[in-house]
Amino acid sequence: MGFFTTVETASVSEAELLKSLQAGYQTDSAQMVGGRTLIPEDIEGTMVNAMREQKEDCKFVNSVKKKSVNSTIHEYNRRTGVGNYKYLTTEEGGGSETSDQELERKTVKIKYLQDRRAVTDQMALVDGFEDAYTSEKIAGTLNVLKAAEYFCFHGDETVVPTQFDGVLRQIEKSKNANIYDVRGKSIATVGERIITDPVGMIFEAGGDANKLFFPPILAQDIQDLIRDRIRFGTSGSGAMNLVVDQYPTPYGSTIYFGQEAGADKFFHVKGLVTADGSPLKRPKAPTEVTTTSAADGKSKFAAADAGNYKYTVHSVNKYGISDGKEIDDSVAVSAGHKVTLKIKASAENTESGYVICRSAKDGDVVMEMVRIGKDESGTTEFNDFNIELPGTAQMVFLTEKKIQEVINWDQFCPLRSRPLYESNRAEIPFLIQLFAALDVKAPEWCAIAKNIAYRGGLYY
Repeated sequence: MGFFTTVETASVSEAELLKSLQAGYQTDSAQMVGGRTLIPEDIEGTMVNAMREQKEDCKFVNSVKKKSVNSTIHEYNRRTGVGNYKYLTTEEGGGSETSDQELERKTVKIKYLQDRRAVTDQMALVDGFEDAYTSEKIAGTLNVLKAAEYFCFHGDETVVPTQFDGVLRQIEKSKNANIYDVRGKSIATVGERIITDPVGMIFEAGGDANKLFFPPILAQDIQDLIRDRIRFGTSGSGAMNLVVDQYPTPYGSTIYFGQEAGADKFFHVKGLVTADGSPLKRPKAPTEVTTTSAADGKSKFAAADAGNYKYTVHSVNKYGISDGKEIDDSVAVSAGHKVTLKIKASAENTESGYVICRSAKDGDVVMEMVRIGKDESGTTEFNDFNIELPGTAQMVFLTEKKIQEVINWDQFCPLRSRPLYESNRAEIPFLIQLFAALDVKAPEWCAIAKNIAYRGGLYY
């Protein structure tokens, strides 16, 4: 059989075919007639450097241990118990019953953070302080890191399926969630129990809380509380401290909220909601929202809460938040009643969930109360039992120091820059990609303090 010098497969030449086969092996472009293949670039080092420089902005992501996973669906067994320790005694030479550990199968869905960037030919030629491509790559890296930090707190795949569940949502979804509800009181009013009670819940579940995160608006309230209760000697390192970054608890653990914890710029309060995101791709407001009120045993509307309430509903998807659909009339609520909202999807039906906003009793200002997923039927029903209070804040307590990791950052693909095919525009496009998810392995060793009044909120 003879040798063929040229092969034509449909419209693909031998040279083009060889180029495709060599993709990913970084064959020198001088050897390739059609040019070099598009090869993703690992920029994990850029991420590490960016995280070091932005450690005050990305406290949570910085502090979580990274774990490499090899599947978009990461599965493992979680130990929830080691046996019954109360009945292990026996007589001399006696036998023992077999003890079994308690295991739970855990599944983590990897989510995909991605940011498209581009550098024009003109910008690439400009003699600036730094290379334009490198500058844009760093900007994209910082943007993805900020997204990761934000979703570590506020991610909710029920509302936006492309998000991973943040630490708040994972604790709330757990079997025996540790949630301390202050019912609209301020930190000054609650006192040190705002810290000791959640830590006590964690201690009773087997954990030892040692880290606290909260929105920046609560930072001064925390300082005022702690400094009022801790006495310093006239000598020593603590004598002249202007800022306190730790608090010893009655349970033997010390809660830290300094440089690696405490106030986080991406931990937001429930506040005013406005249209946000891509004007072209974000959803439209719901078509219609109706309300009814009826008695219900689950209601937390007490006699002091009886009054008139205003509601507004915003649609949400992965591209943004819509304008609000305001209910024309206030809803009169009596003690022991609930308010049922029926939300009809927008005409385009592009939303994946809703942000429900409400006023305080007899108030006019509405703020975020809760986010819910959309019902596929087209009409979503939500019952307001007054469990979640609008215009309030949350704090989260974490156990970090254990033999096994309590919280992991499961990373399927390290941060990378992926070149894109150049079109008819004079620019070099690329993607910054990070494929990962937050995994709270032991939510029973974490806790949430919720419905905290803050300055500028509805209950302060």
